[in-house]
Amino acid sequence: MEQWNTVKGSGMDDAVWAALSYFDSVDPALAADARLGWDGLVDVSPPAGPTQHSVQTYLWVYLRHAAEGPDRAVDIARALGDLLDRLGRVGYAEIARSAVTEELVRTPDDAEWLQHYCAATEQSGIGAVDTELVTWQDAPTGVERAIVEKIGETLEVATIAGEFEPSKPGGRPLGANAQAMRRRGVTDAVLTSDRGKDDSEAVLLEQLLDHRIELWSNYSAPRAELYLGLRETLHEAVEPVYGCVRRLESFIGCIGDGVALTDAGYLPDELVASIANTVFPAAERPSHVGRELDTEKVLIVRRLLMRVRLLRRSAGRLVPTARTRQLSSDGLWRVLTAGIVGTEYHPDTIAAEVVLARMIVGHDVADVESTADDLARLLRAEGWTHSGEEPAAEHAEPLARTLVAELSALGAFELPDPGQASRLQPVGSVATDEGKRLAAAVLRHRLLHTRYPSL
Repeated sequence: MEQWNTVKGSGMDDAVWAALSYFDSVDPALAADARLGWDGLVDVSPPAGPTQHSVQTYLWVYLRHAAEGPDRAVDIARALGDLLDRLGRVGYAEIARSAVTEELVRTPDDAEWLQHYCAATEQSGIGAVDTELVTWQDAPTGVERAIVEKIGETLEVATIAGEFEPSKPGGRPLGANAQAMRRRGVTDAVLTSDRGKDDSEAVLLEQLLDHRIELWSNYSAPRAELYLGLRETLHEAVEPVYGCVRRLESFIGCIGDGVALTDAGYLPDELVASIANTVFPAAERPSHVGRELDTEKVLIVRRLLMRVRLLRRSAGRLVPTARTRQLSSDGLWRVLTAGIVGTEYHPDTIAAEVVLARMIVGHDVADVESTADDLARLLRAEGWTHSGEEPAAEHAEPLARTLVAELSALGAFELPDPGQASRLQPVGSVATDEGKRLAAAVLRHRLLHTRYPSL
């Protein structure tokens, strides 16, 4: 990473002043454009000065909107390239004058631009990549932007140090997949190892979580209310709990290498009975066990495992997927928390957020009226409609039903009275301590991975 002695504010040091003075003496227009480019670059750079990441961010993201049209943007980029070249920053100058930069500033369609931008950033090797820990917003702000910059600086240093070169001189160059894996490793290491100022602040990943909570609380007042009191539990949810994982592992174990399905596509009755007696503790076993279609808990868990791609149908059989055989308990936990709700921004997943938040704070999610009312207020505040009308409680009520049923089948709620033990959704559905942790882990994953639309 190239170091600069730059005073943030004026954006100038002696070398820059000298270069601009020279340009002004031979081509005042070039000097003016170079000055515009430099000031814009400094605005998006860290205090120590521009890095490859900030050069790319300014040229590929901000310049497109800052300049008065694409022709002016190209002129400013080229002038900045001349300035960087004169300052001895040849690599950065090449980025400024590259065909990639011109293509990006000239692309009018936002969707097409985003596609090209992501490809160019990946090709550059220093963009913060999505990992199992985080999915980055398209235009990071605040703390997230600072973290992305730090990761970009670290990747730039790693590139210069040869971290992405063959381990042996003359060895075969690393393939794209191997390079991507190493970049993800660097990204995760920065997120989980680096702390804030003077090691007095939390690791960067937890700072990012706080930032996302604040960011998404701004979407609507009901969403801000949703996150109140959840912060500590969401931070603690970084550590897995295994009760629900053991239940899924037991179900997968009953399937073994695969079982033949009935002509109607269900598990055979004898296997349903075995699963009911093996997977579920005595207090939760269905009182009536027969066909899979009539044994709801078994059917719900099987469908959940298929939805998160741990089981699949193949030639009339139900079989484990290839990755299922390789998963540890921690891996299964990650698959569950990532897949049970997912990362889409949609009324169904917003309904899931309401259920999860109510679980964490100890509310009864079977209190349909309160849950549906909370959800309807959130949907209205964020602009969703139902058949052209503002959502009301009766519209919102069915949305979270599947998730509550799945969580109940996973044992996330306190046991009902013995006389009601076989009911899938008991009259009271208050989360157990482990159920609260599961809900927090799912909501944490959603906060760290969902790309919400712009306000």
